[in-house]
Amino acid sequence: MTRAAFNFMLTTPDNVRLVPEYGGGCLWDVGVYPVSFAQYIMGGPPEWVFGSQRLGETGVDVFFAGQMGYGDGRIAQISSSFSSPFYTMAEILGTEGSLLVTRPFINLDKGRVIYTPAGGQPEEIPIPDEYLYLGEVEDMHDAILNGQPNYLTLAESRNHVKTVLTLHESARTRQTIHLT
Repeated sequence: MTRAAFNFMLTTPDNVRLVPEYGGGCLWDVGVYPVSFAQYIMGGPPEWVFGSQRLGETGVDVFFAGQMGYGDGRIAQISSSFSSPFYTMAEILGTEGSLLVTRPFINLDKGRVIYTPAGGQPEEIPIPDEYLYLGEVEDMHDAILNGQPNYLTLAESRNHVKTVLTLHESARTRQTIHLT
């Protein structure tokens, strides 16, 4: 099982993230990070999704929670919000223990990675303090100037978009939707 969240308070009512015509909403803005994490850990897109949302005054989602099902009964849970205090996390839970990243998706200056073996005590894993988005810039640089393939393939990008669109459709219809 994986769980991931990216939440923060959006306090300016005229923020572009709240404009429906511009594709606003918390799932498209910060929810894509938990979705991407889940698909990376699970090895691809889900077989089914179920989404739930709370819409704000402008009609875009200001809170979104989703559950995604993968083969062999594996589950991923994601959430994103414009209406909760700042909170990010990513966690992998397995039969041999858990791995928790306390501040993913942002600079890790205050982040920690904690491994807890089944039946054991939590232990912190040191991580380098690096500028988080530098890898994205370097990846684009290598693709444009050196002809290198992007780290994230076009098929993976399409899977992310399809998953987010399907999560939105599930929330709108209040139905579980199967992708495969």
